[in-house]
This record gives sequence, C-alpha cells and structure tokens, in this order.
Amino acid sequence: MSPASALRSAWRAVSHPRAFFCSLEDRPALGAAIGTMAVSAAIASLVLAVLILRATASDAVLPLLVGVPAAVLPYLAIVTMLGGLTLMRPAGLDLRAFEIVAWAWVPAGVLALSLLPIGLFAPLPTLLGGAFVLLPAWHLWLVFRGLEVHADRGLRSAFLFYVVAVFALPAVLLAFTAAVLSTLT
Repeated sequence: MSPASALRSAWRAVSHPRAFFCSLEDRPALGAAIGTMAVSAAIASLVLAVLILRATASDAVLPLLVGVPAAVLPYLAIVTMLGGLTLMRPAGLDLRAFEIVAWAWVPAGVLALSLLPIGLFAPLPTLLGGAFVLLPAWHLWLVFRGLEVHADRGLRSAFLFYVVAVFALPAVLLAFTAAVLSTLT
C-alpha cells in the first residue's frame, strides 16, 4: 500500500467508519491495518512525548522522545491482540476482528496532530482530555461501527467484552498497582 493510499484509507476510517468498513475486501488486510495503526501510534506517541515535556518543563528530550514510543508501541500491540481475541468469539469474526481493532486505533495520530497546537499552550489539560476522553470515545466509536458491519452475531456483547478487556481491566490494574506502590513509600 502506497503512503497516499494509506493516508486516504486512514482518513476514510476516522471520518466515515461505517462506509470504510463496508468497503473492505472479503479477505482481511492485516498488513495495511497494522501498518497504518503503527504509523498513527508513532505519531501520537511523539506528540505525547512533546506534551509531557511541555507539561513538566523537563529537559530530558531524548529519553522521552525515544522512551514514550518504545513504551506505547508494544503496549498498543498487546492491547490490539487482546482486543481482537476478545471480539473473535462473541462476534463470530475471524482475522477481521484484529483488522477492526487496528483501524480503530488510527484516530490516535489524527487526534494527536489536531491537538498539538492547543497542547503547546495548555499541555496538561490537552493530555488529559485527549488521552482519557476524546481518544477512547473515538476509538470505541470505530470499533462499534466495524462490528456493526462485520459481526455475525453478538454485537452488543462483543462490544461490552471489548470495553471491559481493553479499557476497564487495565484501568483497574493501574489503580491497584498505584495503590500498592503508594503503600510502599
């Protein structure tokens, strides 16, 4: 897939997800979906690093510009695998589940680039609003639209399992870890 074609596909996925998921070929194209997701995640992680630098007034530019993508990309790969596995059985999907989840992470890069100008002036509110409100809502909207088009059965239960596995469970584990670590100090 050429860069121009990938950019067009990414734009169609984030702007008209139902039409985009309807236009996908019968055979899942995981390479295109995962490649576009990786580029989008890399862009988002670099913007995230810049906003963290601005919010903390840190001078550790290189460690953050290298470390944030090095942490975000493997985490996103694990979450994508978990999300795809979560959708497969209840929705009656095959590899299409992973393709839906991969395309649903593309808004990360679009959102990061669109919030960057605001984030340079108000980095902390931009980080919190973008990462904890806008991105999850946009991501879940794309997952739901993809399931709407491709799920053979169990649309709502598959979506609920996905929300629990990808967002609720990591949030609970993070809160538990923070509580345990706070008692150690």
